[in-house]
Amino acid sequence: MDERTFGRRFEGKVAIVTGASTDPGIGTESARRLALEGASVVINARHEDRLLATERVLQDQGLDVVACAGSAEDASVSALLVDTAIEAFGRVDLLVNAVGGVPFVGSALDLTQQDLMATVSLNTWPALSLIQAAMARGLADEGGAVVNISSGSPKKTTPSMAAYAAAKSALNALTRTLANDLGRRGVRVNAVSPGLTRTEATRDLWGSDDGEGAGRHLLLGRMTEAEDIAAAVAFLLSEEARSITGVLLDVDAGNHVDTGSWSPFSPGAVGQPGGAPTSVGSRAT
Repeated sequence: MDERTFGRRFEGKVAIVTGASTDPGIGTESARRLALEGASVVINARHEDRLLATERVLQDQGLDVVACAGSAEDASVSALLVDTAIEAFGRVDLLVNAVGGVPFVGSALDLTQQDLMATVSLNTWPALSLIQAAMARGLADEGGAVVNISSGSPKKTTPSMAAYAAAKSALNALTRTLANDLGRRGVRVNAVSPGLTRTEATRDLWGSDDGEGAGRHLLLGRMTEAEDIAAAVAFLLSEEARSITGVLLDVDAGNHVDTGSWSPFSPGAVGQPGGAPTSVGSRAT
């Protein structure tokens, strides 16, 4: 794919994308999509070596991308990301908050306060911190836009995902409330809620048969790809969505309207005798 596939909707815009070092990965694909459409992009992840490898891949594709490593859970890194965008490209217009994960998988009866708070923090604070830093440095100057990566988990009642569902519910509430708060300043805030998506973080759930088994359980009969999430992200950030804010967009091959109770985290759901793994994508890196 190249810019001729999509056009140049983001020419002259500057984006920051967190959680953008895995391949396949939602953050990486979102950064690629925005850059293909003309944006200059600052990418971020915790692990510098993996992030720099992603930077090289994207730059070799002719894309205007700069890496800035550090944990998005650290407020000082949020400020550094915004500083990097302004120093490298002169402004900041778009944010994609793709950091999140499932550090605890198990019954709520086994959940400790530390587990719960850590899960909620991981899935909410990096997004809020980056929005705060960007607003302080001009995100609203010419009408900015934000997309948070949420999940379909809050719509489910999967026992092993109680902490994650609670955390993403909190992110959804933040998204809608920030849309109200920032809309009067010209900034739109939306979220994309993926279902099971073919990424490096979820490989344990689809890698054994390349997603064929998991895909059969989904309404559209196929697994969602990271590119599908990136396409939704790009739409919500674009002027085509200029009248859309406070929306939680499901991109999950129809899973949110399926009345079945299947979940990839149910015991034996994808042919794993022992059931789901003990953790999945503990952090987007």
